[in-house]
Amino acid sequence: MAGDIFRTASVGLALAACPLVIACGSDRGRAAPQVVVEDVWVRAVVVAQARESSVNSAAYLTIRNLGRAPDRLVGARSDIARAVEIHQTTIDSTGLARMRPVAAIELLAGAEVHLEPGSYHVMLMGVARTLAEGDSVRLVLEFEATGPTEVRAEVRAF
Repeated sequence: MAGDIFRTASVGLALAACPLVIACGSDRGRAAPQVVVEDVWVRAVVVAQARESSVNSAAYLTIRNLGRAPDRLVGARSDIARAVEIHQTTIDSTGLARMRPVAAIELLAGAEVHLEPGSYHVMLMGVARTLAEGDSVRLVLEFEATGPTEVRAEVRAF
């Protein structure tokens, strides 16, 4: 009988400890990011030939993380371009603008990030068709925590 009481007490302690292990070992205790993407637009371009691979454009947008957890924009894709990368434009000490790919854009909890000309942007390389003002383009933004988010980008003249 004493052994049964001990066994019952041990099982009760083990079960009571389980929720702590689950909560500590998972993301259930962390708040999920709440990413909102707004004012998405793509620069208009003219493609003379359907096979033209050197025509590029860029997408610009605002990302707001309304959540209490950080997230990161880690990639993007679109069916209108051969390749899509996240880029940043910087200006060196001589005034020369340089553009380079970046692995990700950090989105702190509660922060707002603007992808705009002369700064971060989504580069669309090898655009497959003419993008005329007023058209729209499908983009899929890849967020590390939120996952893929599909948006429509208005084509604007710049």
